[in-house]
Amino acid sequence: MTIDGWKRETVALLCEAGLASSPSLDARLLLEMVTGLDQASQLVHYQRVLTPAELALLTQLRSKRLDHQPMAYILGIKEFWGRTFAVDHRVLIPRADTETLVETVLSYVRTKRSEEFLPIIDLCTGSGAIGITLAAELGVEVTLSDKSGDALAVADGNARSILSRPLPLIEDDLLYNCTAKYGIIVSNPPYLTPAWIEAVSREVGWEPRMALDGQSDDGLALIRVLIEQSTAHLKDGGALFLECDRRQAEEIARLMRSASFGEVQVVRDLAGLERVVWGILHE
Repeated sequence: MTIDGWKRETVALLCEAGLASSPSLDARLLLEMVTGLDQASQLVHYQRVLTPAELALLTQLRSKRLDHQPMAYILGIKEFWGRTFAVDHRVLIPRADTETLVETVLSYVRTKRSEEFLPIIDLCTGSGAIGITLAAELGVEVTLSDKSGDALAVADGNARSILSRPLPLIEDDLLYNCTAKYGIIVSNPPYLTPAWIEAVSREVGWEPRMALDGQSDDGLALIRVLIEQSTAHLKDGGALFLECDRRQAEEIARLMRSASFGEVQVVRDLAGLERVVWGILHE
């Protein structure tokens, strides 16, 4: 079978399986992974016959995609803020929506001196996408924290690969065992309700449920704890930044105001949806 023939066959199969959002891109990326040919080379060599070994591997990878495994897990990488992060089943796949959280922190920091916003901790770090991006953009050290040792192993590998140095790691459930105080606490914590998890695409079912489930009917159980804990682990004038679902933003803003956070703001993502809530602690 030729490259073009395999690509056409794969696009048809993906569409038939309900994976019609980007079938051509998926097929192209799988071909590039196996043959090493980028998009331009695939177009030039569209009549090249695939070897038996290539066909066998492509069939294996395509079967995973037809089973609705996320492309990021199949490829083992995901782009975030212009950098390539290694990802696998141990961590949540970084989303473009989360770049709003990073941009909000960076906008806040631009008006501050380093002694005002340091140190920084990224809670529920997963792949480390948020904390590592902030460390790279600001040229500072960011502590990466997660309750999953497996997730921290992924984050550590990404820090070493992207920054060429490790970042401090803490294995902890939120801030239960924390003794330090921070200038910034940033987190994309689990915040989906069980019903929301069931309603999303089958691909999400491959991701670690622990990184998704907010553990309550409104998805805010962990966020409530985190807001309360943050009041004891932020410096006076320190800031808390949280990602959430648009259906939770106003309630989170209310919770933060009730917990002595001031200047509480809700930030919308590129789709215009309320995505980030943040505020400054005033003791």
